[in-house]
Formats: sequence, structure tokens, C-alpha cells
Amino acid sequence: MSDWVDVHYRALEECGNRAHKVANMLDLDDAFEGTNSKAPTTTSTPKTFGDLKDSAALATGVDKAWQALRDELHMGKSRLNAVEAALDQVETNLRKASKASGG
Repeated sequence: MSDWVDVHYRALEECGNRAHKVANMLDLDDAFEGTNSKAPTTTSTPKTFGDLKDSAALATGVDKAWQALRDELHMGKSRLNAVEAALDQVETNLRKASKASGG
């Protein structure tokens, strides 16, 4: 197999590895790494915001924002995992085609 083809295989593999690495970083707890803060594990309660007139609505809004963040991180992780799998399939197909053509 020629050197330039090996370089392309390595590039595909490296891209897949990086997609995998970043996908594993898309976790809400990782966003707080190195800080004293933690992501909420329970829903907000109106009493968190004191005696505000709309503290229940504020608590609901905060929970929706956290859930939207979780959903976005999950979607990003899912998409990066799909990229990794697709790159692996491309590399596999190229190797099969090269082998079939005598390369």
C-alpha cells in the first residue's frame, strides 16, 4: 500500500479518535470540572428564590434551561459518536476497496 494512502487512513483514524474524545467530554458534570460548583441533580423549588411573586415560574424556567442544556449536550455527544462510526466505516470501505483492487 502506498504511503499517501496510509496517511489518509491515519487521518481518518485520528479524526475518529478526536470525535470520540470530544463526545466523551460533552457531559454536564465535565462543565463544572475544576470548580466548586455542581450541576443540579434535583428540580428547582420556588422557595429557592424566596418570596418573589413569580418564584414558581422562575423555578420552572430554570429547570427548563438546565434540561435544554442537558439535551443539547446529549445531542452533540450522539452526533459526534455518529461521526466517529461513519469515519470508521469510510476507512473500512476504503481498505476493502483497496484490497479488492489488488492494493
